Amino acid sequence: MDFWDHLFDSDYKRRADIEKLKRAARRRVAARSHEIQQVDQQAKRIDQLEQNVGELALLCRSLLTVLRENRLVEPEQFQEVMDRIDAEDGVVDGMVTPQEPPDDPSQPPEIRAW
Repeated sequence: MDFWDHLFDSDYKRRADIEKLKRAARRRVAARSHEIQQVDQQAKRIDQLEQNVGELALLCRSLLTVLRENRLVEPEQFQEVMDRIDAEDGVVDGMVTPQEPPDDPSQPPEIRAW
């Protein structure tokens, strides 16, 4: 602000400054609220995934126990199959690595009506 702005400061300018600050504060509150919602959604998703992993671990352990108790598979045979499946994706890392979708998203799919 220059000398004349200080000398002739008006209520209109003060009101405009106050309204500008109020708008900025509302934007910050809205952004903070959005961030809180995102964190809540992520926490719910994490809980859901942890539940899924726990259920799958129980299922796998139960299946392996039944297979061992009934002598349907030997641990060495099971490990060989597991290693072979692990290597199918090209990465031996102890898990199945998701493959990229084969679709090229830059080209629309060909649709035939009949």
